[in-house]
Amino acid sequence: MKTTKRILALLLSLVLCFAAPAAAAADRVWPTKEFKKAKAWWLSPAALNAYVWLMAKSIGDQGNSDSLLVLYQGQLVYEHYSKDNSAATRFPVYSVTKSVVSALVGIAVGEGKIKGADQKVIDFFPEAKIAPGQEWKRDMTIEHLLTMTSGIVCDTEEKWELVEGAGVKDSALAAFELPQSNAPGKKWAYDSAAPTILLGIVQRATGRDVLSYAKEKLFGPLGVTSVQWSATPGGLPRGGSGIQMTARDMARFGYLYLNNGRWEDQQIIPASWVAQTPPKSHRPRAYGYLFWRNHLDALGSSYGALGYQGQYIWIAPAQDIVLVRTSLGK
Repeated sequence: MKTTKRILALLLSLVLCFAAPAAAAADRVWPTKEFKKAKAWWLSPAALNAYVWLMAKSIGDQGNSDSLLVLYQGQLVYEHYSKDNSAATRFPVYSVTKSVVSALVGIAVGEGKIKGADQKVIDFFPEAKIAPGQEWKRDMTIEHLLTMTSGIVCDTEEKWELVEGAGVKDSALAAFELPQSNAPGKKWAYDSAAPTILLGIVQRATGRDVLSYAKEKLFGPLGVTSVQWSATPGGLPRGGSGIQMTARDMARFGYLYLNNGRWEDQQIIPASWVAQTPPKSHRPRAYGYLFWRNHLDALGSSYGALGYQGQYIWIAPAQDIVLVRTSLGK
């Protein structure tokens, strides 16, 4: 692993060593309708592809990329698609969906619909049945869900049938009512129950259908038009792994975070929410607010959204870069 890290760092230095400093806010390019393409003489496609391939392999994902994009200072300086794919291809992004959920929670906080990450989850589910011995569930906060420390783990088919079965009308409530293995804040466990509950909170807090809310408050202002979001039988979008979108629209989402939640002249997500998003430490896990820290450290202070089989939106503020990669595992 140490050798791999050194190779990755060397390759990345070849890719980025001549990149200019981050552009000032007044000079930003906003790809709301169209992407401006530019050539980056300092970017080596061979080094970039080798870096991404090694990064994917080192963490057990697929090495082959179906799309690979580099957005530098808001301009597309690299865009490549494998055979049969194009800028119009919608890719399943799997758990990148979770990071979109975090953005929607942040938007609802900014609008005052949700008090903040420290608000109790039970506030939104007063009708929930708290099983005997599970009284600590009343102490669960939104932040526990955002950091995967709620104590709820939906890790079997039987549990998911309780959450997303054909007769379940409210998946978020059903997920919240699942038993906890420990008190909130005691243990980290990666899981898709948390974003399901969070989407239920957004729906209850705003009184809106989640997808229409997302289109108005998030996707629409960014010019994102490609999103397809599968839903549970009860109608709630799947928070853990339900979105399909183009690589370019993935780049738009990453660029929003690169710009601290601002898009053109509008603050989409509160800057304070974005500032809390990057995990500050590798302990206990390099994870927070449904984003991952760059666990290989090759991109310095970068962080991003990560999905099964190697779907990435990496955000590198110091380099002013968003890197998007999708893989269908072929």
